[in-house]
Amino acid sequence: MKAFEVLYSTCYVYLCAVATKYIFNAEASREVVNDVFINVWNNRSTLTYPVRAYLIRAVQNRCLNHLRQQRLQMVSMSDVQEHLLTIQEQQIGEESHPLAYLENKEFEERIYSAVNQLPDKCRDIFVQYLYHNKSYDEIAECNHISPSTVRVQIKIGLSKLKTLLGDYYPLFLLIFNFSQK
Repeated sequence: MKAFEVLYSTCYVYLCAVATKYIFNAEASREVVNDVFINVWNNRSTLTYPVRAYLIRAVQNRCLNHLRQQRLQMVSMSDVQEHLLTIQEQQIGEESHPLAYLENKEFEERIYSAVNQLPDKCRDIFVQYLYHNKSYDEIAECNHISPSTVRVQIKIGLSKLKTLLGDYYPLFLLIFNFSQK
């Protein structure tokens, strides 16, 4: 029992980060990781050391199952959502490699560069929305404009980013969860 406690406390946060990388939902990630640990506990007699690679693969597989289940539960899915789920499934299937961090960094820099190319007023509003997670009403109040003006500026920003980001745009939408806001 003590060994399981040490394993759980040592790996839980890291495994949640792994799961979040694939399913972009913190609550669902915690559920996935807890399910993996329940499975580890139930099969503790067959577990062998080292266990880290097994835990990572188990989390990846559970994430894939979660995404498949999510796809089945959605009655109608837009093309963008379908494409994003496919990207997530492909990402889970790929092995991590040393260049993954550089790819993520390149993606962040591409977003930052694209946002900086927006017109001044649009960029200011978009940055408040994107990076400071402010609502339309909060942005409107801070800038002494109407919430509908904020909404229009966000739409203009998204339209310009679609052009500037090209193939990266669906991933951008997924990461920043614009479809849910």
